[in-house]
Amino acid sequence: MYRIEEAAGMGDFAPDFRLKDSRGEEVMLSNFRDRVNVLLVFYRGEADPYSMRWLSQLNDDYLFFRSLDADILAISPDDVDKARDTATRYKIPFKLLADPGKSVIKEYGVYDDLENGDDASIFIIDRSGRIRYRFVSKFPGEIPPNDKLMETLRRLT
Repeated sequence: MYRIEEAAGMGDFAPDFRLKDSRGEEVMLSNFRDRVNVLLVFYRGEADPYSMRWLSQLNDDYLFFRSLDADILAISPDDVDKARDTATRYKIPFKLLADPGKSVIKEYGVYDDLENGDDASIFIIDRSGRIRYRFVSKFPGEIPPNDKLMETLRRLT
């Protein structure tokens, strides 16, 4: 099973990827380099109520995250159509990325083969592309509070 010990590490350059967002447009992590910090969120998908609560929590403070010069990219194993439905239904302003093949989820070391999905996780990636914070849940519903994420972002500005 992939676990945090195998995940991309603190201070490492975040692995680049190319995925489609909820509008079917290609998104590459490297396109954000030298522009903004990135909160890279891995969630289990729309079928998971904890994931939807987490997206809502991030959505509540989205403008504050933006004021800290950060953007949010949220990745799930859902396909593009499901990501579009989620973005519309929950009025998500940030990019929801589809990783139905779970390649990025596995590359970041947050794939849980027992669950056939990802562990809810977040990586804060600075403008230079380095990982400055990571959290990988060990229990359903375990997510970091927004203020912890904001504190980390403040240190990067």
